[in-house]
Amino acid sequence: MYLNTIMLWMRSLLSCWVLMLSGSALAAFSGQHIAEQGGTHAGATACNSCHGADGGGNDAAGFPRLAGLNAVYLQRQLHAYREGTKRNQLMAGIASALTDQEIEAVTAYFAGLTPTSHAKAPVGIPLGPGKQLVEHGDWLGRGLPGCNQCHGPGGLGVGEAFPPLAGQPAKYISDQITAWKSGLRSNDPIGLMKHIAVLLNDDEVKSVAAFYASLPLSVTRSSSETKNIASEAPKEKAKVNDVHTKPLPHHGDAREGAAAGPKGYFQPPVRNAYPEGPFGDMVRQGEAIFVNTYDHPLASKYVGNKQSCEGCHLDAGRLANSSPMWASWVAYPAYRKKNKMVNTMIERTQGCFKYSMNAQGSKAGHPPSAESNTIVSLISYFYWLATGAPTGDQHMAGRGYPRLTETPKGFDPKRGEALYAEKCSVCHGADGGGQMSQGKVVYPQLWGPDSYNWGAGMHKVDVAAAYIKWNMPLGLASPTQTKGYLSDQEAWDVAAFMNSHERPQDPRYTGSITETVEKFHKSKYDYYGKLRGTDGKLLGEDVPIK
Repeated sequence: MYLNTIMLWMRSLLSCWVLMLSGSALAAFSGQHIAEQGGTHAGATACNSCHGADGGGNDAAGFPRLAGLNAVYLQRQLHAYREGTKRNQLMAGIASALTDQEIEAVTAYFAGLTPTSHAKAPVGIPLGPGKQLVEHGDWLGRGLPGCNQCHGPGGLGVGEAFPPLAGQPAKYISDQITAWKSGLRSNDPIGLMKHIAVLLNDDEVKSVAAFYASLPLSVTRSSSETKNIASEAPKEKAKVNDVHTKPLPHHGDAREGAAAGPKGYFQPPVRNAYPEGPFGDMVRQGEAIFVNTYDHPLASKYVGNKQSCEGCHLDAGRLANSSPMWASWVAYPAYRKKNKMVNTMIERTQGCFKYSMNAQGSKAGHPPSAESNTIVSLISYFYWLATGAPTGDQHMAGRGYPRLTETPKGFDPKRGEALYAEKCSVCHGADGGGQMSQGKVVYPQLWGPDSYNWGAGMHKVDVAAAYIKWNMPLGLASPTQTKGYLSDQEAWDVAAFMNSHERPQDPRYTGSITETVEKFHKSKYDYYGKLRGTDGKLLGEDVPIK
């Protein structure tokens, strides 16, 4: 009995030791503990000694803010320091001294903190050039998208791959761009930042960095997004489909015919050089609707998915070879084989709501009327973009997407699947679901309920292949350059993969998949009613019209 008592006591003591050791280990793995005191191994110094007690960074030294950043993104950076694809002697030592569990713990800790920044814009560096590049890029000149096109509204980051840049120290941003330029950093997805960095000169790098350092850590809607001109109409009129009831304002004096720019394309009016008065207000509102169609206060009720016009017409409809609106405006009215009718530009725009934005599934249940402020605003914007363009010219250089000749191998969704995973999923997600930031779609959904429907032009493989070839991935391809990022074969295969998934029903659906195919989907570039989905059904079969 005495021996049994001793054994029980020893087991109890051993259990206490195990619990104590486990508690110590848990304490060591605590993200807060690592941030404040360091890790369990020598060299894993406290993060807060450089990045601040609140994780807000150190502006003077150029140490970045960590508070509120995505945990997976932070983990990837620490692993990159370990592997040498992101070089910094101090951080390489710290990352190597942290265990994988400690990396997970400390990054989760910083991700959970309230976003905080101590960055300030450096004195003496002009912010204007940086603001232009951040918000609009230089599409025509260098094929540069705006930085926020990837890093989200206000530069506040998108998902696991595109970190917040707003409120980061200017020195840190400048150092990172310089590192990509020189090859000291190479952990960017699909080589995107390396390509972008090389295109920027030193003054532009400084201005972009300074502008981001000046930005707040929250986003508010601009006045052009929130102001609803329809609300200025009499209340009894505004209730009816947001109908435009005000007298049509004078458009102002027409400028002289615009000469072709340095690349041989028509040049629309300078950005932000809006007409004065009520017409200028309508143009600005049209641009805001074009860029953020699905969530604009005026247009959203006509959008049954999460798409915007700019998703297919880059640079707010300005960019040559990305189906620019200045070339569309002068080409209508025109006969269209799609509906076997002569369509006006108004009808063409309503068709985009019907197909690309699936208006049937919207709150309104239909496209906006010709008299609606939504249509009047968009048409005003298109008209203004085409100021000086030759009316009736259906062959303007830069119109539509440069079509691709089909390759000898044709197109194959199975080949496209691997390419999509390698070169597209970082932005649009492995499931094609896209990504949002600050309540806005940054990368649109490519298939599924919030994508374009089976009647949209983009659902056809040949149209999608042309768009992808010259526009994707953003920053690596440009419709105004002579060589796309993807080969022709890759563009065909990725387009085939993208369009081999289910999406909202064609609004022309007759109730019979066979009849609908016969009437509207006989093209070999169209998978509707021909390819079976994962559920074993033909694509488009039994999909309700919404």
